[in-house]
Amino acid sequence: MHAQSGGFGTFSSTDTLVKRTSPQQIGVGVTLDQITFVDQQAENFGVVGTLFLKANYPQFAFDSEAHGSDVKTYSNEAFRKLLNDAGAQPPYFILRNQQGRRFTQQVSILLKDNGEVTYAERFTATLQAPHFDFKRYPFDTQEFFVEVSSMLPLEFVEFYPLEQQSGMGDLLGEEEWILSNSSIESGSVEGIGGAETTMVALRFEGKRHVQYYVLRILLPLLIILFVSWATFFLEEYRRRIDMASANLLVFVAFNFAISTMLPKLGYLTFMDSLLVGMFLITGSTVLINIALRRLKTSGREDLARKIDGYLVIWIFPILHAIFLFWAVRFFLI
Repeated sequence: MHAQSGGFGTFSSTDTLVKRTSPQQIGVGVTLDQITFVDQQAENFGVVGTLFLKANYPQFAFDSEAHGSDVKTYSNEAFRKLLNDAGAQPPYFILRNQQGRRFTQQVSILLKDNGEVTYAERFTATLQAPHFDFKRYPFDTQEFFVEVSSMLPLEFVEFYPLEQQSGMGDLLGEEEWILSNSSIESGSVEGIGGAETTMVALRFEGKRHVQYYVLRILLPLLIILFVSWATFFLEEYRRRIDMASANLLVFVAFNFAISTMLPKLGYLTFMDSLLVGMFLITGSTVLINIALRRLKTSGREDLARKIDGYLVIWIFPILHAIFLFWAVRFFLI
């Protein structure tokens, strides 16, 4: 593989801009064959795909019978020279949300006898995903984009989507996400120099395999909460305190393990709200049991037993139900 270069992608010192009465129409299509990774903490993802560009250069039309074929093939360098010799303008482009370098595996440039040029580039790139929103995590749906933007102002070039050459393959190789609902759309954006430019973006959605999070996170969390509640059925308050304290340490370790899955966000997610709320309730069981033991040792065991009954039957379950209702209502609905 080699880094991006060549006739359609980057400027050369010998290239010139061609003033036109109307923008040159360039078709853009993107097909994704693989999703190599999705890094939630860095908020980016890796792709292997094929980029298609279609343009018309009537000055390059030729006699197919004299040539012996209705198609000519060119390398990047040869086609750039052909454009420069004819004073024609390449459709310069960039991947707008690209991070680092784009690596080109193969480039194919075909010129038809009517002057239609098709550029196909097999590439590997890391792309930024600034639209990630983790508020509903792990029940979130994320948007991914592959943005192909013109490097020239809109007065020179206008991109339009090639729907037939856009989409996603059947075997993307990404096991954590369910990727679907791809679509190609076009619009205008502010270019590198501040002028308005045109852009075509392949958009698709990603949902998580919820079964993993239910079995590996939500179910263990439920068990931890059940153990906290079960400590109220012990007769000896000292043993209650020991078990509640040990359970609180397990909860802290569990919280640290989950925190490595997401970036350090400036807002709460659904999972954060569950962890914070359940941590407060679980931690309060230690304090409550200490208070009940203090009542017992001070000779007010009957009052301690009465409070204990309300905690087991009403207060502890109701607190969890109210908090869960709030978290679902605020984050998921």
